[in-house]
Amino acid sequence: MRRPVLTVALAVAAATLCAVPLAAAAESPSPTTDGKAVYRLGITQDYDGLNPFAHWSGPTWDVFRLCYDFLTWYNEKYEPVPDLATEWKTSADGKVWTFTIRDGMKWSDGVPLTAHDIAYTYNRIIDTQHWAYIQYLVGVEKVEAPDDTTLVITCDKPNAGMLALYIPILPEHVWKNVADKDLEGYRNIPLVGSGPFILDEAKKSKWIRLVPNPDYPEELGGPPKIDEFWYLFSTNMDSMVQDYKAGNLDAIVDWPASYYDDLKAMEGTSVSKAPAIGFVELGINCWDDPKSKGNPLLLDVAVRQALNYAIDKQSIVNTSMGGLAPVATSLISPVQGIWHYDVPEDQQYTYDPEKAKQILEDAGYTDADGDGVRENAKGDKLEFRLSAFNEYPEQQQAAKKIAAYCDDVGIKIKLDMMDEGAFSDQYYNNGDGDLFIWNWRGDIDPGFMLSTFTTAQILNWGDSNYSDPEYDKLYDQQLAAVNPEDPSDPTARAEIVHKMQAILYRDSPYVILWYNINLQAWRSDKWTGYSLVPPDGEGAPFFTLIRTTYQELEPVTATTEEGGGASTALIVGIIIAVVIVVAAVVLLRRPKKTEIE
Repeated sequence: MRRPVLTVALAVAAATLCAVPLAAAAESPSPTTDGKAVYRLGITQDYDGLNPFAHWSGPTWDVFRLCYDFLTWYNEKYEPVPDLATEWKTSADGKVWTFTIRDGMKWSDGVPLTAHDIAYTYNRIIDTQHWAYIQYLVGVEKVEAPDDTTLVITCDKPNAGMLALYIPILPEHVWKNVADKDLEGYRNIPLVGSGPFILDEAKKSKWIRLVPNPDYPEELGGPPKIDEFWYLFSTNMDSMVQDYKAGNLDAIVDWPASYYDDLKAMEGTSVSKAPAIGFVELGINCWDDPKSKGNPLLLDVAVRQALNYAIDKQSIVNTSMGGLAPVATSLISPVQGIWHYDVPEDQQYTYDPEKAKQILEDAGYTDADGDGVRENAKGDKLEFRLSAFNEYPEQQQAAKKIAAYCDDVGIKIKLDMMDEGAFSDQYYNNGDGDLFIWNWRGDIDPGFMLSTFTTAQILNWGDSNYSDPEYDKLYDQQLAAVNPEDPSDPTARAEIVHKMQAILYRDSPYVILWYNINLQAWRSDKWTGYSLVPPDGEGAPFFTLIRTTYQELEPVTATTEEGGGASTALIVGIIIAVVIVVAAVVLLRRPKKTEIE
C-alpha cells in the first residue's frame, strides 16, 4: 500500500466519482445481520474509486487485495508465496523468469483466468508506461504466455523484483475494451475480479460491501466463511470509536492513540499496537531545479542534518502517538526483517540542539541581525513553510512541536495546515513546498520505496525530489542481485539495500519520525479466525497485506450448557444460513444493474 492520497493525475479522475451502488440496499449506516454472518469494520479514510489504475486510498487497496489476485503473495512472515503462480524459476543469467500459473481459476463473471490475463496486465502497463505500476516492471523487455498455465517474463538484465510485482491482475476480456486515453477515467463497474471476495456494493462516504467468491480455490484458503464483509465509513475517529463501544462495529482501525488504554480495558475486545510497514516523516524538498518553488537553503545537506539533530523524536511520539509507536531511524521498517538497516549508534541523529546549532554555525548560518533567525552570508534566512494535513490530527500535533524545536536552534517555521489533496496539487505540479509531514504505507518488498528517491521519480512518486548518482547506481544494482539457484534468496540484494539506506540517512531528504503501527481493536468474544501479523508478539488482523483473517472469520459458536450440543436457535440459524448461501450464489451469477447516484 502506498501513500493514501490522490496525486494530481488521480484527482481529475476521482472528481467525477460520487457513489457507486452495485446492487440495491437499504439506506442505513450499518448492515442488517439478521440470519447472516456479517462482519463490520470501521474506517475513517474513504475509498476513492474502483479503478486500480487511478485510485490509491487505504480502503480502496484493501478491497483490491481481496477482490483481485496477484502473481505471488506473502505469508504472515512477509515471505513470498504462491498466488496465481504456483512455482517459478529463473534462467542461469537471471534475466528470464518462468512462472507456472494455477489452473482452474475463474473471474467473478465465470470466464476462465489464464496466464494470458497476467501477460495482458503487465504488457498494458509497459505499453502505456503507466506511472502507477511501471516502476515494478523496470527493465522488463517482454511478457509472454505460451500457453494457459505458463508465464515468461524477459528482462534486459537480472531483476530481483519479479517476486514482488504489486500489481493486481486484471481480466483481459474486460480491460481490452478500455482505450488508453480512458484508462484512468474508467469506472470499473462492475468490478470483475478473481480474489476471495466479490465487490457487491460501494457507496462513497458510507460503506463498501464484499461477499464471498464461491469459486475461490481451497489451495488459496477457499471462499470466506462469513456471508458479508463491510467497511463502514465514519466521519471522524471519535465517532468511529463510539460506534465500536456501542456494538455497531466488530472492529476498528487507525484510531487515536489516546484511546488505547480505554479500548484495551473493554471486555471481549482485543487490541494491537503492532509494528507495521511504513513510517511518518518530515519530508524536505530537495529539488535542485530553477522551477522549484521550495526554499533553496534546504538543498544544503548541513541544514537537513541540523533539522535531524534539532528534533526530539521521542517527545513527538509521546505527544502524537501516546508513546506507542517506535521512534524511526532508517527508511525501511524493522518489521521488514532483512531489508531493515540498523544505523550504527555513533552515527544516529539523536536529539542534540547544541550540535544542530554548531552544524549551522560551521555552515555559515548565523543570526547577524539578532532577530532569532539564522541567515547565510547573503542574508537569506532559514525560514521554511511546514505543511501538515487536516486529515491527520497526530501529524498536526507533530508539526507544532517541530516548529518549537526549530525555533530553539534559529530556524523559523511557518505552519501551513491544509487538506492533503490541496498540498498534493500544488507540490507535484511545481515543487511548491518546503517541509511537510506525510506518511508512507509501503510494500513488503523495499524496491518501490527505494525507487521514490531515484532521480527518475522527481515530481512523480518522489516527494522529496532527491537525486544522487551513487544512489541511482545502487538502485540498479539491487535490482540485478538475483540468485538463479534460489530466486527467493535476498541476501546479496539486502547488502545493497542497506548501503542505499545509509546514503539516505546521511543526506536526510527525510527526517523519519516514527514507524507505523497498526492501532486496531476487534471483538474476540464474538468472532474467531483472526490471524495476527506479525505472528509473534502483539500482531494485528487487518490491513496487514495478508488475507487470512478475512477468509477465516466466523462467529463464535454457541453451545448448550448440558452437553455442548448445538442449540435449537443455532440449528435454525444454520438452516437459514444454508438457504441464504444458496440464494447468494444464484445472485452472484446474476448480472448487476449499475448506476451512479
